[in-house]
Amino acid sequence: MIKKQNLASLIIIVGLFIATSVMADNSTSTPVSATSTAGSVLGLRTPLIPPIIGQIKEAKIKLSTISLNHQLIPVYRTVRNAKTGKVSNIVSKYTLGDKDIALAILEPTTGNISVTIGRQNGKTMVFPDKAVDVKLTKFNGVNSKFQINNPTNGQVVALKYLISPKESGGKGAIENSLSEALYVPYSPALSTPDVAKYGANYLANIVSKVTAELQNFPSQAIPGQTVTEAIPPAMIKALIYAEHTDTASVLYGNDTQGTIDQLNITFALNEGDTYKYSVSTASARGIAQFIPSTYQSLVNRHPNAGFIGDFVTAMADHQNSIKAMYLLLDDYAGAVRVKGAQGFAVSRVFDYGAASYNGGTTRVAKAVNEFGPAWNLDRSAEINGLQNEISSLKSKIKKANKKTTPALKAQLADDNSKLATIQSATLRNETVNYLAKIYKVIQYFNEQQLAMK
Repeated sequence: MIKKQNLASLIIIVGLFIATSVMADNSTSTPVSATSTAGSVLGLRTPLIPPIIGQIKEAKIKLSTISLNHQLIPVYRTVRNAKTGKVSNIVSKYTLGDKDIALAILEPTTGNISVTIGRQNGKTMVFPDKAVDVKLTKFNGVNSKFQINNPTNGQVVALKYLISPKESGGKGAIENSLSEALYVPYSPALSTPDVAKYGANYLANIVSKVTAELQNFPSQAIPGQTVTEAIPPAMIKALIYAEHTDTASVLYGNDTQGTIDQLNITFALNEGDTYKYSVSTASARGIAQFIPSTYQSLVNRHPNAGFIGDFVTAMADHQNSIKAMYLLLDDYAGAVRVKGAQGFAVSRVFDYGAASYNGGTTRVAKAVNEFGPAWNLDRSAEINGLQNEISSLKSKIKKANKKTTPALKAQLADDNSKLATIQSATLRNETVNYLAKIYKVIQYFNEQQLAMK
């Protein structure tokens, strides 16, 4: 377990580890394809696709023919006619009532896939089909969890869900906001090594495609280099894993592989739809978790990058999103190079970009200028120490005589100046932990590759 006080040493150690990383940068080699050949039938090579992936594809085909219905409930208000005094009720708005949800259920012993339709209202679901026994155990939109009692050991291998961002208002507004989603919720029962490998290969292939697309794109962070030279593709991959894993589970948990594998399983089950429906409270979307303004500014800066214009469509496309991550990291690191020229180190370009991805370029540049190689340390202990000393000095000044007061006030002014400088140039704890999480993921992959040699 990595305790908070050890984060600083972790960041220094692993940060240096990045610069001299043994993590193979597979940008120049062809990643193992998710459809790598595994054997032959009548002399024809057959793709290495886990059986469950084929069953999921079958389930999605079945669900694609299902139409989901919904109910709109009118809300009335009372209106009195000013001339006649007659009172009548008119519809003031509508609210969304019940809506359908369809599940594709795999019966493991036979391999049969059946479809059942339930009714959802808010965070509750009811499945009236007597042929199955399904219970919702945890509501989480398209990633909700279910318990299948009949068929025995049944598994939800896909669902069709009606996304309803607007559930009250005009009839047309509600109707126009509705959209259908086909998704596979994560389940430990679907988590097997071959499925995890399939997911890892899926992501590796997407990163490889983006790397090839950007191989001649000039870097803003290191003039004279390309974006993919300035930022190794392996680091982009590490950032994606870190972005979608819980900080506590990576830094303080004991099962980094399980955490990484869960993400790989999600990629395997949903491939291009992974994180398609992931929207934060800040309107950040998709695998890249961009907000609209960040994406639009990136599109404006890089008109030749071939970005998809529509924000929602762009964030749902993995290749477009990862290309955006590449260029944003490079842009951020380039901004740090300009703002933080005094302490800028070429070997830390990815680190600067990743820190800015979380905390903005201005603070990162201040940290680089002020602290040089130690720019990314956790300084909470130092800040707390200064704050305690300042509080103590203020108490002493109140009790001091005229002879000792000037010296104490001078020391207080000096400490206040130091504190202001450190606070303005220190990365926020959230960013420090974010970097530490990325470094831990990189360390994990390095250890995995060393173990394979």
